Amino acid sequence: MPTQTKLNTQNNYADFSKQFLVFGVGVVIVFTEIALAKWPFFFSAAPMLSLCYIFTLVLLRPQLMPIVSIVLIALLFELMGGDMLGVRVTAFYIANLIIRRRVAVNEQADFIAHWASFSLICFGVVLFRLLVFLSLYFAIPNLSMLTFQIGVSILVFPIFFVTMNLIFSILGSPINQDD
Repeated sequence: MPTQTKLNTQNNYADFSKQFLVFGVGVVIVFTEIALAKWPFFFSAAPMLSLCYIFTLVLLRPQLMPIVSIVLIALLFELMGGDMLGVRVTAFYIANLIIRRRVAVNEQADFIAHWASFSLICFGVVLFRLLVFLSLYFAIPNLSMLTFQIGVSILVFPIFFVTMNLIFSILGSPINQDD
């Protein structure tokens, strides 16, 4: 019995270290997203790289992306990127619930189905942020920037999905393995 407890403790440490590494990569992605927003090409409508990252990891390895990491990544973007406080956190939390309950259930779906699901979630996140902005400021922001952000995010998603699948296959573990 003591060896079983020791084994469980070691597995907990290993799980925490993997989750911490995934969170660290998420922080780097948030900083990259903020840096892309400063480029004139994106005119403050950079692709939502953090949403691509969170969607891909929750879909492929939900045990590596706890809700605390999602909230902290979204909160970091809000604080560093000058976004409205609580809006991105709420949108990402709702997106996480939808991914875990609806999208991940269809794990046998092909890539096009996952891409369509991401597109709908991306549109939903932007629509939620737009509705909160409208209710707070009673003004309509530049909609062309929002549609550009949605479009670029949808186009960037396959890069994240293929890269994460490749990394997980190189590491030698199946996609939905529970450690």
